[in-house]
Amino acid sequence: MHMLTTKYVREHAEEIRKTIKDRGSKFPLDELLGLDEKWRKMKTELQGLQAERNKASLEISEMKKKGVDVQAKIKALGDLKAKLEGMERDLPALEEKIDALLWNVPNILDKSVPVGNPPEANKELRKWGTIKERNIGTHEEILSKLNMLDMDRAAKVTGARFYYLKGDIVLLEHALTRFTLDLLGKRGFVPVLPPFMLRKKYYRGVAPLATFEDALYKVGETAEASKIGEIEHIEDELFMIGTAEHVLAAMHADELFSGKELPLKYAGWSPCFRREAGAHGKDQKGIFRVHQFEKIEQFVYCKEEDEEKYFNEMLDNTEQIWQQLNVPYRLLLLCTGDTGHQMTKTVDIECYFPGQKAYRELGSCSSAGTWQSMRLDIKYDDKGERKYVYTLNNTAVPMQRALACIVENYVNPDGTITVPDALVPYMGKSKIG
Repeated sequence: MHMLTTKYVREHAEEIRKTIKDRGSKFPLDELLGLDEKWRKMKTELQGLQAERNKASLEISEMKKKGVDVQAKIKALGDLKAKLEGMERDLPALEEKIDALLWNVPNILDKSVPVGNPPEANKELRKWGTIKERNIGTHEEILSKLNMLDMDRAAKVTGARFYYLKGDIVLLEHALTRFTLDLLGKRGFVPVLPPFMLRKKYYRGVAPLATFEDALYKVGETAEASKIGEIEHIEDELFMIGTAEHVLAAMHADELFSGKELPLKYAGWSPCFRREAGAHGKDQKGIFRVHQFEKIEQFVYCKEEDEEKYFNEMLDNTEQIWQQLNVPYRLLLLCTGDTGHQMTKTVDIECYFPGQKAYRELGSCSSAGTWQSMRLDIKYDDKGERKYVYTLNNTAVPMQRALACIVENYVNPDGTITVPDALVPYMGKSKIG
């Protein structure tokens, strides 16, 4: 695994340099290139010294056979071996530094991405729906009055940014889940229930772990702890997944597909766990930004030439979901300063929250290009040539944010909530509360 090489970085150095500048990234490209040059020189010198050592050993053997004094030659060989041992000792440490940097090279941005910083440089692509302003409060106030949301007791037993959902709002989430899976299933996306944990070595291949790790919950036993009772020792540190995208990307690590097997289209349902909770106490109330939530994620493995086709297909799927739910939304093409480290481009889906009188992010559609597949070694055979697959992901529906949005858009003056028409067949009723 991890097939990204310094050769690739050298060959794409100028593109990577431009990407770093446009992103406002602090990635030390020159340090990586310098370490690589040093490593290649050391490797060449090492190979030369090894050849010299082998030659000297043969010469000493021949000289001994002829009865020639070899003391001076043996001393020179000893000095040579000492130098070799020092280089062989230093080389792994150098390789480790290079490897750590390679894992975190930022993805080269697509040419369509606007250069600049958010929010000004983000480009609105289109809007849909009619905004209905109302002054009935936020989703937290509405659900709390209906006794369907309890943040206080959740904070007591677990901590801040956890929640109890109760009654019909739980059933509404299940209705929304089934509606979404049915819609995606009709469009060729295979439902997947993935593992909710992922080994560290695979997590490194799907996200920039150097910056993302603090947002993840770590699990697993140490070797010492595993001796207590009959706990199975876990060789690799495990993380609770932050999104199904990551575990779906890792699913086909170290695999080779035939071209006709692509695309692979998945709809992954999973809970998601994240420590981060927004900057400076943002979204402290309600279920918009929480540590635990459920999500349905679209994920596609495809050929390079099909990237745009499936990117647009996933985006259309998400638009169809919100149009059928009749919730106003807009699409934003993110600028260079807002595009994720491992993505070539991203379009955010923002839905309108009447309680906040603002559009808020409910997901994104992104292409990782070959960033993930090069680190996970996922290829396909294209008429005898092995190429890295392209991986694309899209948040179809983040359940808790979606519920919050539906509640604010469908609350009635009497405090009840109308069930969106598309969900009534799954819900069995047209109003809750």
